[in-house]
Amino acid sequence: MSSRSLTTDLRGLGRRAVAAVRAAPAWLGGILTGLQGLALSYLAVLAPSLAVAASAPQDGVGGADWTGATSVATSLWLLGHGVPAEVGGTVVALIPLGLTVLNGAILAALARRFAARTWGSWVLAVATYAVGVGAVASAVGASSQGTHAVTAVAVAVAVAAVGVAIGIWRAHGADLSALARVPAWARAGLRRGAAIAALAVMLAAVAGTAWAVVARHAIGDAATALGLDAVSAGVLAIAELAYVPTLIVWMVAWLTGQGFAVGLGTHYSPSDLTVDALPTVPLLGALPSASGGLLVWVPVVLALAALAVRVAVRRPALSWRQDLAADAVAAGTVGLVMATAFIAASGAAGPGRLEAVGPDALAATAAMLALAAAGLALGAAAVRAPAALGARRDRDGAPRSREGSTAS
Repeated sequence: MSSRSLTTDLRGLGRRAVAAVRAAPAWLGGILTGLQGLALSYLAVLAPSLAVAASAPQDGVGGADWTGATSVATSLWLLGHGVPAEVGGTVVALIPLGLTVLNGAILAALARRFAARTWGSWVLAVATYAVGVGAVASAVGASSQGTHAVTAVAVAVAVAAVGVAIGIWRAHGADLSALARVPAWARAGLRRGAAIAALAVMLAAVAGTAWAVVARHAIGDAATALGLDAVSAGVLAIAELAYVPTLIVWMVAWLTGQGFAVGLGTHYSPSDLTVDALPTVPLLGALPSASGGLLVWVPVVLALAALAVRVAVRRPALSWRQDLAADAVAAGTVGLVMATAFIAASGAAGPGRLEAVGPDALAATAAMLALAAAGLALGAAAVRAPAALGARRDRDGAPRSREGSTAS
């Protein structure tokens, strides 16, 4: 009796397909990565949209509105690439950063499997993905929206460049020998800046989680009041997850003390809380609900985080001038990363008051820079002061030792 089965045949077919792809030229792996990234990232949005259309009440004439669901999915997919979406006659420009991160993660996973460790493979993967996104943006947009296609291509290039690079590095390793040509103080500054930015995001996530726990009952009541079926509730949960990273960026702005707005006339900051009616979205229940008192000292947390990074990430071989240059690089890195995040997390979320949502990028970036600079300065003093005092004691002790030997 034969031991073959359908499962065995499918596994063998899969192994042969993978072997054929790996035997193909290196440049083909880059193109496959870009094409599959386009398809899978779009399917990640299309599937929930079709599920909602299938579960919606039918009028008995035309059946489910598959065309409308596809149109909405396309608009949301492009929104994740920075193109404003029109949903039900309402323009939404607030980017769901979670969807942008998901696109990068999909590309990283595909590059790890298909892309080769060559510059050509990386360039072709990025170019294929960016051209595909630009083509879709141009096809569905009006002739006056050419700038949106440019924005979509720019965002696609940034997402694909990072995602594909991570995937290739995970699969084949990274050759970092070229970094030896970069001055040590510049490398130290980049590490400090990246660590401060990462720590700020982590603290913002903790703060957002704390406010969500405080408002858990209000969030539950808002979700119950919507009266959604199981499919619609699941799709809403996925949509809210896509905006969780956006909310975390808002919380970074809150930690700086500058805060953010969710509609004209509103302001959420540690020292001031001005609220107004909000859409019935459970995720918005996690917004800060108090201000004043000890909360006005919240920005100090970011300065302490920068201080801790400065103490932890140090290079004893650097002179004080090189350390100062490294701190300047760190501050510049923090400013660039945070400014980009604040701009991406701002935009229109609806008509009327909701045309102004998110932090003031300029004010929040300036506050973040000031807090990071203060923490770096205090950390530098904490690191350099003991060594300076020790050197001074050595200099003061040397003449006394010579005097003692002379007298004896």
